[in-house]
Amino acid sequence: PATDARLARFRDNGRRLFQSRIGQLELSCASCHDDNWGKRLGGSVIPQAHPTGYPLYRLEWQTVGSLQRRLRNCMIGVRAEPFAFGAAELVDLELHLTERARGLLIETPAVRP
Repeated sequence: PATDARLARFRDNGRRLFQSRIGQLELSCASCHDDNWGKRLGGSVIPQAHPTGYPLYRLEWQTVGSLQRRLRNCMIGVRAEPFAFGAAELVDLELHLTERARGLLIETPAVRP
């Protein structure tokens, strides 16, 4: 994403959302993707939350899906009410994640379990 200063509040909100504990399991995105990356959850390796392969084909879905679909899926996994597709919160999270991946190679379309 551009380094445009007008995006700062959206980036900050995305970072805040990434670090906020949610759902019945009281987990944040950071709980898995910062604190436990490389470990396994349900047989799959926990990635570092770099959205470099979206849209991607997910074997679990048997189709191509968006980053927003994956974020919503994680929210359901921690037993939180997912944001609606296109919600400002999801867009802010996408911006934060894209910022985290700055400089990494884009590998889309990708395939994941």
